[in-house]
Amino acid sequence: MEKPKEERVQEGIVILKKLIKLGIDSKNAGFREIKEAITEWINTGIACERTIPIPRYDRDAEMILPSARGRVASILLKVVEGLHEANGA
Repeated sequence: MEKPKEERVQEGIVILKKLIKLGIDSKNAGFREIKEAITEWINTGIACERTIPIPRYDRDAEMILPSARGRVASILLKVVEGLHEANGA
């Protein structure tokens, strides 16, 4: 059964608020890409699994946005050593 739009909205808001609470700037390109993916998922309901680099914070965001009810959207920030310096950010 498909996850209702209301649940997708709630889960998306939780993810974005937690990223901000962790200190990820909402103006950062990685944050904006995450927000765009969440918005698309909310509007379409199509599941999405992506890894989005956030070089300024030496992190990769591994995001899972499910379409099925009973599965919760999640994001995992993984440390990527030296990513900040390699991209000159």
